[in-house]
Amino acid sequence: MRIWLMHPAVFYPLAAIIAAAAIALSVRPQAWPRTPAPVTAQLVGGGLILTQQSFDAPAPDPNQNLYIPRNFFGQAQSLRIAVQPNAPAPGANDSGVRILLSPDSAAALAGRAATVVVNYNPLPVNAATGLAISLEGDGSNTWVAQPAPPQHGALRFEVPAQSNVAALGLRAISSNADQREAYGLEITRISITPHS
Repeated sequence: MRIWLMHPAVFYPLAAIIAAAAIALSVRPQAWPRTPAPVTAQLVGGGLILTQQSFDAPAPDPNQNLYIPRNFFGQAQSLRIAVQPNAPAPGANDSGVRILLSPDSAAALAGRAATVVVNYNPLPVNAATGLAISLEGDGSNTWVAQPAPPQHGALRFEVPAQSNVAALGLRAISSNADQREAYGLEITRISITPHS
């Protein structure tokens, strides 16, 4: 007496479906890069909060490595950036890794200085020694930098006003001379509080 599952008319199509599913899951399409897209920040107490989903599709920077850890369903968990070896400090024409802001989120920042708090984790190997950020809009970018101690923490930045804000620029900084590897950090949360 044979089991119905072992009948060739059932077994081979079922084996093909299971094999196709295993192959599809092994290439992890949910982790493939996405085209840069604007995100809507959560509005909490007059400030903008950028967390997991806000890190889904940032615009890359040629001077930095960009990696977005994702869960099984492809949802962003954090944002990892690492500066390329011997990259110069960011200048007025550099954009960094850009988190593009939706028009609603950007309107809250237009023409207003802001306090930005970035929660981060150092990378276990090759941790960056600092982080620079800028509000990016019509004018040239003004970068504000802070040293990043090699421990979990939060960095507080005071950024100048910018008209027609479109994005928040991020740049890892490494003071390691003659480095051969990229040095970076993992960003878990960004809070932007515009000044009145």
